[in-house]
Amino acid sequence: MKPFPGEEISIGILGLRRLNHVTSRLYNFDLRSYAATSLIRKIEAVIQRNHLKDIDALIHLLETRSSFFPVFQSQLSYSCSELFRDPAFWRSFRDDVLPVLNKNNQKIRIWVAGCSSGEEVLSIAIILYEAGLYEKTSVLVTGLNELSISETRRKTYQDKQLEISESNYKRFSSNENAPISRYLNRKDNRFVFKDELYKNLRYEVFNGSETNEIKGLHLVLCRNYFIYCTPEYQNEMLGLFTGSLLPGGFLAIGNKEDISFCDDFSRYLVFNKKEKIFQKRPY
Repeated sequence: MKPFPGEEISIGILGLRRLNHVTSRLYNFDLRSYAATSLIRKIEAVIQRNHLKDIDALIHLLETRSSFFPVFQSQLSYSCSELFRDPAFWRSFRDDVLPVLNKNNQKIRIWVAGCSSGEEVLSIAIILYEAGLYEKTSVLVTGLNELSISETRRKTYQDKQLEISESNYKRFSSNENAPISRYLNRKDNRFVFKDELYKNLRYEVFNGSETNEIKGLHLVLCRNYFIYCTPEYQNEMLGLFTGSLLPGGFLAIGNKEDISFCDDFSRYLVFNKKEKIFQKRPY
């Protein structure tokens, strides 16, 4: 049997092996792409969230109730609960990346890989809207299953959930009087983002297989996901993104992530070292 990366971790490895046997056999979902340490933490959170006794109960649930698997996948994902997280990145995206894309292309195609909880996508939509580029841009948003996509599209917010996003937005815009609330509508006692921000967003399930390969992109955003994956899977993902991007296209990852060891790294120029923005070489 193929070992989990980080086999030296004794607690939980046998449980992960048994769990992966079930998810692979029943759902064609291989957990070995995740780094073992972070995966164990996520599995523990899933068990607690669903009021299960232990990993045996989780395995039994997955074996006997197929409808739980999309929930399991969704809860296993690494969500971002803030808009404009890392405002310095979004300023560079607005001030440095977008002018290049606008100058060189009549249409701009963006892929947000792993839509998580949707805040990353809405941040992009707001920036495009403010830059006057929304109408010439299409944004592909992918998730592991229909559940994660539907939750992202229909998400509502309470006041407290928006407080940190409001702070991030003001830091991004450098305008203390810029309210993110202008993009919101009230729905009962909660808030939803206005429909026009979703108009040019297209949502798809994507599992990385060749049957739904994506091509012809100008920008791929996959921030703060590489760090949770094994080096082998990071290498595979970069190969996928490289094949998807047009020459001169951009790739953005999390500012604490590293892809310099990957086979395709030599095919990129470092566009912004601090914010981990790379540009595919034109040859």
